[in-house]
Amino acid sequence: MGVRAARCLLVLLACGRFAWAQGDGPVARQIAAGDRPAASRLANAEDVRRRLGLVPGYESVARVSAIKVAVLDYGFDGNGGAQPYLPEGVVVVEHYDPEFVRQYGLGDPNYRKGFEPSNRHGRVMAQIIWAVTGSHRDGPKFYLLNANGPTMLRRAVRYAIEQKVDVVLFSGSFEGGGNGDGRGPINRIVDEALAANIVWINAAGNYGRRVYNGPVRILPDGYLRLRDGLDVAALRFRNRVDENDVSITLTWNDYKDAEDAGTAKDLDLFVEDSAGRRVGTSEKTQVTTDGPAGPNESRNPRERVVLKNLAACPDVPSDPDYGYRIRVRATRGAFTSADRLRVLVTASRDAYMAPAGTVREAFEFVDATGEGEVYPPADNPLVLTVGDSDPSTSIGPTLDRRVKPDVILDDSRAFFTDGVVSAGSSNAAAYVAGVVTVLKATAPALGPGELLRIARQGSPVRSQRVRGPASGLAPQYFTWQTPTRSRLAEVVLGVR
Repeated sequence: MGVRAARCLLVLLACGRFAWAQGDGPVARQIAAGDRPAASRLANAEDVRRRLGLVPGYESVARVSAIKVAVLDYGFDGNGGAQPYLPEGVVVVEHYDPEFVRQYGLGDPNYRKGFEPSNRHGRVMAQIIWAVTGSHRDGPKFYLLNANGPTMLRRAVRYAIEQKVDVVLFSGSFEGGGNGDGRGPINRIVDEALAANIVWINAAGNYGRRVYNGPVRILPDGYLRLRDGLDVAALRFRNRVDENDVSITLTWNDYKDAEDAGTAKDLDLFVEDSAGRRVGTSEKTQVTTDGPAGPNESRNPRERVVLKNLAACPDVPSDPDYGYRIRVRATRGAFTSADRLRVLVTASRDAYMAPAGTVREAFEFVDATGEGEVYPPADNPLVLTVGDSDPSTSIGPTLDRRVKPDVILDDSRAFFTDGVVSAGSSNAAAYVAGVVTVLKATAPALGPGELLRIARQGSPVRSQRVRGPASGLAPQYFTWQTPTRSRLAEVVLGVR
């Protein structure tokens, strides 16, 4: 059984319920105190704290309740009801006050985008953090902030800054908004939080073997050369189950620091079935003109195709090219040897149970390059990017050849008392964010730079469980290792 398939089955068998990075105020509501019924919680919290190195060294940290933690996410379903998932006094912001938006220039004050319905991902991340910090009734202070899209991310970051938040967890990423080098409009937003000395922890993502990276090499007919072999202008993927939703996102490295800055370089995206019939296209015209983009225009170097209810195609061992094919065509712009593109392919179902009772991968991106899978803001040089040891974790290097993720957590599984089990880089980041919250309470001067120094003093590993780039030797990662109190003081305060 493949590791990705096994992980998907673990979650599905647990219950299949676990998904997945404006009014007066910012419109915040507090969860009232009082007697509330029992709620699902992390089942083995004390074992987790011991495994993470918090017990016994950090068993009693008085200032945890004073630390402010913002969880930025797309949904927090279930929070605010009768179940006490989190400590009292949680602040939830779904819609941001138009006056707040206007004051800080955060887009159209009338623009609203709510949480994703039934998405509880962010609430679960906050639960993991709370459990790691000791599940104290009075803290830490949680802010659950809507970051559903770039505009909401900007508002969430500004809100966190104004509330003097200490730690941010964002267990998400954006398929566009950057070139993979730690810059671009998404990272420019995050840089504001980092400049305010907020510690930012980001999940690496779960795009392992789901990304193609390559240069822009234009053939005489305008299509791009994407690989070697019989059909050099095609990337291959296989879908083994009917009614699978598959998304293909093409980006190229012409993002500027400003949002919607425009691009004069234009690529188009096409998807064909095994017979060569076109089943999906994205042919927006990239523009640089001032003002909003018109119909079928885009100011960003990005094209996307979503194939709903895609039919399965059989595996044909005698024909390695049999399956679906992705093609890219250059239509305009002066591309050079410095230009690169990325193709991300994801599916709604990654695994399935075959009639023989074996678990198989439902989807395979045959021509994935096995590297350069980290998307903004996980590629930011001052963000602590966290992955786990599963092959589904996204890895770098970044476009400017930095190793990402910064740290690896060997076991990211989270077991809850309602029987739900989850795993992945989101969990890994939440676990580390919980530890960092305790460290921040112990050493309030801990900032982004000091945290990265601590991360790089963990145990180095070149493990087969952590995939290395296809281009050569696996890079050296660091496993997360919680510092002793004396080591923390030495790093943060220079005390020996």
